[in-house]
Amino acid sequence: MRTLTLITVLALVAACSIRAPELDASITDQSRAADWPELVPLGPILTRTELAGPPRAEAAGRSLEWRAADLRRRAAILRRMQVN
Repeated sequence: MRTLTLITVLALVAACSIRAPELDASITDQSRAADWPELVPLGPILTRTELAGPPRAEAAGRSLEWRAADLRRRAAILRRMQVN
């Protein structure tokens, strides 16, 4: 059991220390010199989405009715087709 734990810890340490020069080379000097993005509070964003409210049921119901009517129309066309 100790051996398995030791191997696991060594594998994790080795995985964290792997260098990826191809990734380091893909970052431009302009990107390295850029400022960190500005962090914004999450509260106002959540409030805006809450004020929008849930989707309206009548619009969703109408959409489902249209889809059902279209499927019935297509089924009627398929029923009229003759299969040899």
